[in-house]
Amino acid sequence: MTTTESASSAESPSKKIEPFVSCASGGIREVWLLSYPIILANISETLLGVVDTYMVGQLGEVEIGAVGMGSMMSWLFYLPFLGLAMGLNTFVSQSYGAKEYTACGYMTWQGIHVALISGVLIWAGIMLAPIMFDLAGPSPEVHDLGVTYLQWRLLDAPGLMVGMTIASFFRGVGDTKTPMKIGITINIINIILNYGLIYGHFGLPRLEVQGSAIGSAIAGLSGGLIYVVLFFRRYLTPFANRALVWPNRQDLGRIIRVGAPIGLQRFLDIGSFVIFSAFIGRLGNAQLAANQIAIQLMSISYMIGMGVGMAATTLVGQYIGSKQLDLAERSTYSALKLAASIMVFVGLLFLLFPEPLVTFFNDSPDVIRYGKQGLLYAALFQGFDALAVVFIGALRGAGDTRWTASAAFIGAWLFFLPLAYVLTFTLDMGFWGAWLGATVYICMLGTACFYRFRQGVWKTMVI
Repeated sequence: MTTTESASSAESPSKKIEPFVSCASGGIREVWLLSYPIILANISETLLGVVDTYMVGQLGEVEIGAVGMGSMMSWLFYLPFLGLAMGLNTFVSQSYGAKEYTACGYMTWQGIHVALISGVLIWAGIMLAPIMFDLAGPSPEVHDLGVTYLQWRLLDAPGLMVGMTIASFFRGVGDTKTPMKIGITINIINIILNYGLIYGHFGLPRLEVQGSAIGSAIAGLSGGLIYVVLFFRRYLTPFANRALVWPNRQDLGRIIRVGAPIGLQRFLDIGSFVIFSAFIGRLGNAQLAANQIAIQLMSISYMIGMGVGMAATTLVGQYIGSKQLDLAERSTYSALKLAASIMVFVGLLFLLFPEPLVTFFNDSPDVIRYGKQGLLYAALFQGFDALAVVFIGALRGAGDTRWTASAAFIGAWLFFLPLAYVLTFTLDMGFWGAWLGATVYICMLGTACFYRFRQGVWKTMVI
């Protein structure tokens, strides 16, 4: 990797940089040591969603549907910009692998500048919330509660963006334990605040759906502050020579070129599922609640696979930086073995115990019936989902992000959504048809990502 002129000309840091993972082999053990903290953090995040869904679910079908749609819509505003934060991992990991340590800190500063600007832009979503729900077309009850949830949920944008950026720095240098500890701390804060604000405990007002959003926003801002304090106190000196680096147009452009397609890919992917949920919302409140529960449970296996994919991003980037392409490739296939084994196991649980899993959230007979259908399909595509998350992660480590964005556009918007609409409404297959369309899409995406990696284009990428 070629560093910026400013970073490469800086003096080497006086403190010796020790590797965070010492078994450089590209094997499953190395992948596991990097990925298990990410997996634990992701599981913690998912459990937060499960607990939040459970607490809101006790209020009723309307409330759980409103929070489900509002949560997904909030990510539509965040994802285009979160891609910029995630793209920083590519630069940091390749610089770290090349032992250009000051470039790690330098590019992180450029990422922080991007994050602050992004956070302010995301606030525009507060004004657009009513329009988003108008377009989605849920019931009036879901509409009003969902707008309130979404507007409060976007308030933590600057803190979340800065936190995600610094987390990408940590992961890029191989320190995945620090983001894990911070993430778990944030989620504990979130659960306590949500419990108090949803039901009116601990002397807090009973705000129900609004309380869920406020608790999440406060926790997000707290997390950003923790990341900033740790970065300045512990990591700035080893990886940078200056306490402040001003924006550089050329390097901001490099981050945007790599990170923007990541954000676009995630936006297109999540956006397609927001519209997918809107399709289901038109079928009824019970179907919408069941869909939210199935997606929440499905996210458990997805977040595990995502954790392994993020480890693949770091390892591929570091091995490219050290010019060990064989180990970059080996680590990717090791990541696939690990992710697939875990995700398929979770899929078996969906297949064997669908009713108890759905009943945990809501005991309505209609919600249980539709939720079981969703989990059946989720069980079927777990292996293909593993292909997608691991190979997308590996391609990001090399900087091959434009292809993944193109694949998401073609697969999700030109194939998945039209297919889901036809199956759901034109062929009158309802809930079954919608989830059949989702299954076909995920299987095709996983297969396409596998073939892209096998082509080897990523080995010649220059960022």
